[in-house]
Amino acid sequence: MNSIIAIDGPSASGKSTVSRKVAEGLGYIHVDSGAIYRALTWQIIRDGLAGASPEAIIRHLPSVTLRFFVEEGALRFTINDVDPGAAIRSLAVQEQVSAVAAIPEVRAWVGERLRSLKTLGDLVVEGRDIGSVVFPEAAFKFYLDADPEERARRRYLEQQALAGNKTNPDEVKRALLRRDACDQSRSTAPLVMAPGARRIETTRLTIEGVAAQVFEMIRAAPPKRLPKAVKQDGFIPFVYHLSRVFFLCYLWIFHRYRTHDRKHLPPRGGCILVSNHASFLDPIAVCCNIWNRHIYFLARDTLFQQSRFMKWWAISVGTLPIDRTKGDIRALKGAITLVRQGNILCLFPEGTRTHDGRLQSVKAGIGFLIEKAGVPVIPAYVSGTFEAFPRDAHKIKFHKIDTYFGKPVTPADCAVFKDDPDRHQKIADMVMARIAALNPAGKDVTENRGAGESAQHA
Repeated sequence: MNSIIAIDGPSASGKSTVSRKVAEGLGYIHVDSGAIYRALTWQIIRDGLAGASPEAIIRHLPSVTLRFFVEEGALRFTINDVDPGAAIRSLAVQEQVSAVAAIPEVRAWVGERLRSLKTLGDLVVEGRDIGSVVFPEAAFKFYLDADPEERARRRYLEQQALAGNKTNPDEVKRALLRRDACDQSRSTAPLVMAPGARRIETTRLTIEGVAAQVFEMIRAAPPKRLPKAVKQDGFIPFVYHLSRVFFLCYLWIFHRYRTHDRKHLPPRGGCILVSNHASFLDPIAVCCNIWNRHIYFLARDTLFQQSRFMKWWAISVGTLPIDRTKGDIRALKGAITLVRQGNILCLFPEGTRTHDGRLQSVKAGIGFLIEKAGVPVIPAYVSGTFEAFPRDAHKIKFHKIDTYFGKPVTPADCAVFKDDPDRHQKIADMVMARIAALNPAGKDVTENRGAGESAQHA
């Protein structure tokens, strides 16, 4: 079970900035529930339903699909496979979002999707009914408020920062007060301070001051240790970290090992790490210089059959077995659950080590896993391991090894293939192309499909 921190309050009370700071400080995922209401309103306008009746909007809800993923510690999403970006903060959306959000069926629709996010990890969720309706069981609840004059001043400064905004202070204040009245008077999930919430008056406080109060209240609470998703059966953190340090020292000393662009690895949240596979040295070259995250691996089940020690060690460091001779649905479901709970899973799409150093083609299964997981995919390319310890070699050569990390492939990148019957293969091929692009030599060539498929069963 993951921990939830609910931060509610009226417009311009500071909850958005404070929520981001709290999430960053605790290593939680930041969720802006208002962005979901704005995105839904944007989609409704886009579909020609601007100003439509509540009944028409309710009938339209089944045609709207949200896909969530975590990026740089915050929740991101696509709506009907499109990233709306800054468009959700347009004037047209601002004018209609209150009316859309007041529809009881809309609030239930959004609330259901917010509750589904619990599987992603620990959350800081901001909104107007988070602690009272969406997550009444939240471990911590806060209600931020400020004087209407101060909130109007903040909102005016915020809107003035937008290029071409001509709003005057009086108009901003009137709009804010209208929004307050709408939020507080609606029949379903009105803006109220949730039972058990701590109220923080932010009128004369800086953002840092408010965040400091939140942190102080959390630290002062009685310790409540929640089980983390990262704790899998048999996993022993000490064995993992000892093994990682040992292999890191080995690579530094004997292979002049370096990693490049680790900035692309998210500090928190689930993702899939994919790499080329040229040698038994690849797994340690990919993960051993990543200090702040534990990396799980998906490995063929025969690894666990080599010896009792190998089985114990593989389980202790968090390796998950998969039977590559058949569609191992149980292993795939376990892998998907793992990343949705906020962990990193590393796998090698080629399935087996290359015979000649070139990238092999991949099967559609990896595309299926990526699509279902709905998290960012980080490509990596390991250089030098084939020269150091190729397949069928009996000893290791002292050859330089480098690992390169690339920009993530996002769920939105994969969504362009949504209606394509070959989408899983195309997603897999796109990921392999991103891996190939990281090759510093710039001359890696993927083997033909037939050779790649036969290699996977070697």
